[in-house]
Amino acid sequence: MKCWFCGKEAVAVSMGGKAVCREHANVIDRICFAKSDTSTGYATYEWVHNVVLAPDEWIEWESWEGGKKVIRT
Repeated sequence: MKCWFCGKEAVAVSMGGKAVCREHANVIDRICFAKSDTSTGYATYEWVHNVVLAPDEWIEWESWEGGKKVIRT
């Protein structure tokens, strides 16, 4: 498999599904996916470690309250 950006041999697949070489693989320590059930109050968390991102990918955090997106500055 070849790198999406330069054609070198790929060493990983990014969160966005792109094959990337070592030069184009950006590794972050970990991210957490959280899900809560408002009817029961039960929450689950999934931790993913050594996450690979391609140069044109990023992670955004969104907060929602009462069905509306909350903008925090």
